[in-house]
Amino acid sequence: MLVPVAGLADRIEGRLNGLACASKGEMCPTDKDDPHVLLERDFVIQTEDGKIFYITNMDWKTKLRYVLRMVRVVGEFSDRSSAITADEFWVKHEDGYRLEWSLERMREKQRRAQQLQQQREPGLEQWQLR
Repeated sequence: MLVPVAGLADRIEGRLNGLACASKGEMCPTDKDDPHVLLERDFVIQTEDGKIFYITNMDWKTKLRYVLRMVRVVGEFSDRSSAITADEFWVKHEDGYRLEWSLERMREKQRRAQQLQQQREPGLEQWQLR
């Protein structure tokens, strides 16, 4: 399901599935700890009607954590490649959807890691500029 959100972003909802399984029109084994799931190259959103959508800017490990769960991704959709660049990644829980990943959180985490690295190695930035 592709739905514009307040005219600013697109939203896709479906189940997070392994790419190989989704390509065959199947759902991955129901146990996310199944070794087969660990062999998946990527994970995609599979909608109720069987369409698949790639999430282009999320890492494999984050997607693996939520495989087989109902998810909602808000971001910029590319119709040409059936892909969405995620701004927000929501996962359905018993009490509704919860924000589990966002582009802003990821950027903030990277900024903090970079600052920590610079504190540990003062003067490193002068070498990086050369």
